[in-house]
Amino acid sequence: MSSLDKQIRSRRFKVKNDSALKLVVDYINGDQVEFSVVECSQTGLKCHTTYAFSEEDKNNPGQIVSASKLVWDSKEYGLGRMVVRRIQADGSGASVAFSTIDIKVPVNSHLTKVLDIRLEVEDDAKTEELSSDKFSLAHFVESEYSNVDLFDRMRKFDVFRAEWERNKKYGYKTVRESSKGERVNLSRARKGNRKDYIVMGSNDYLGLGAHPEVVKAAQNAMNEYGFGSTGSPVTTGTTDLHLELCDQIAKIHKKEAAILFNSGYAANIGIISAVTAPNDLIVADMLCHASIQDAMQMSKATSRFFKHNDVAHLEAILQKERQNYNGCLVITEGVFSMDGDTAKLDEIFYVARKYNCRIMVDQAHCFGVVGPNGFGICEKFNLLKETDIIMGTFSKICGGIGGFATGSTELIEWLRAFSRAQVFSVSLPPSTVAAVSKSLDIFVNDKDLVKRLHSNIQHFVKNLESIGYKFKDTQESAVVPVVVGDEKKLGEMYQSLLDDGVLCIPIVYPAVSRKNCRFRFTVMATHSKSDLDYATACLEKAMLKAGFSFSQIEKEEPKKKAA
Repeated sequence: MSSLDKQIRSRRFKVKNDSALKLVVDYINGDQVEFSVVECSQTGLKCHTTYAFSEEDKNNPGQIVSASKLVWDSKEYGLGRMVVRRIQADGSGASVAFSTIDIKVPVNSHLTKVLDIRLEVEDDAKTEELSSDKFSLAHFVESEYSNVDLFDRMRKFDVFRAEWERNKKYGYKTVRESSKGERVNLSRARKGNRKDYIVMGSNDYLGLGAHPEVVKAAQNAMNEYGFGSTGSPVTTGTTDLHLELCDQIAKIHKKEAAILFNSGYAANIGIISAVTAPNDLIVADMLCHASIQDAMQMSKATSRFFKHNDVAHLEAILQKERQNYNGCLVITEGVFSMDGDTAKLDEIFYVARKYNCRIMVDQAHCFGVVGPNGFGICEKFNLLKETDIIMGTFSKICGGIGGFATGSTELIEWLRAFSRAQVFSVSLPPSTVAAVSKSLDIFVNDKDLVKRLHSNIQHFVKNLESIGYKFKDTQESAVVPVVVGDEKKLGEMYQSLLDDGVLCIPIVYPAVSRKNCRFRFTVMATHSKSDLDYATACLEKAMLKAGFSFSQIEKEEPKKKAA
């Protein structure tokens, strides 16, 4: 039984008066007792019987019956063991309540014919206990506690959401008013009735999303090509701008060709599902992005995960399973989006080739940041040419939207024909394509841009170290996580940062484990050193207000290891 099933009452349905739903139970003493079912839910039944229970049975709830089954309309359904929860005498026999152990009651099956099931019932879920401290989004995704009415879970979620939004750690629905760059205006007024904030959580690492030349390029393309692309890539959605951008991307990555997608998410879905087939194997780092994990589920190939950055575990999987499949695709991210650490690509590449595997690298968070020229983790290890599939996005390097894949001509032409995420989606607007192309021009030609970003990253890292935060590894990426580990204190610190004009959304469960809730700071090339100093000072102030210090995390680490 899931944690949500344990904590939320299952919906009960009455049995129709004219029905004959019976529960037949085998007791340990050998008796077989027939009950008339009065009400049922997925996890329990309320029944009536004329069977004469002993006083001992009535006074000792919790007895487990060895076997049970439902009988109706000449149909039978085995429920296995059940627990007797309550026995109460009534005028014509006894009322008995059972809870299931092995199998849930199939209220969403043919059984619905004998149940009084109506979709429009007066159930606003207000009686449910849905505390935002006890529950999370994961409960509603992972638990199937309403199989009859699809909207029942939505009613319960709406009660949870209302309380969740009042919680101090809630950071969604942040609304930006007319503004751009590393300083923005929000609809939320802060201390002194001000609305300006320093952004410390943007994906626009190089600050190119607000660059005047980039904005002008988008405006010019809008004037020349109109608002949209007017079609999918295979119909009317390909312009000369799209082709020029593909050539530009391929050249940067030392590849033969490239293809565009509407987002990084669409790119991973489109690449992985198109490249792999039923008798293939996919092996990916367990901390890979949700888009990669979703793509693996959509693919007809068999999927396996290796422990994060654990090359020995990757090899163990390949040694055991590679021979059982035709092709194999090994996948890793260059920079992992929550922890900001980098992949051991040189070692992963060696093992992949050792077992005759193709390799795909998601460079979303490292293209524009990592490597001598900022061309990503593949450049860092001198593997741009050798990596079979390089995927990237325009949301980080350009502060825009869109994704791409680059590789051999045969790979790109295959994706052009068989990648459903590309074939069946309208193309990126010409204005976006022109803005991305101008951003890449600036990125390639302004050699100081990546240097400024690296300088800011190291400055912010030193600031954090000065207030007690300890980094396990050298910080290469623009993603700088600061683990707090206490969601309540994290919420208090978040509100303090907002009041002082620093915007950094807290990351909580289920995006990370509860003990690893954090601020996910991101550094931009356009931040001034004083911006970073101010953000650090505000963080230290927030820690004092919340009664938190980084030494608290260090004290908990030995306990975690012991467990």
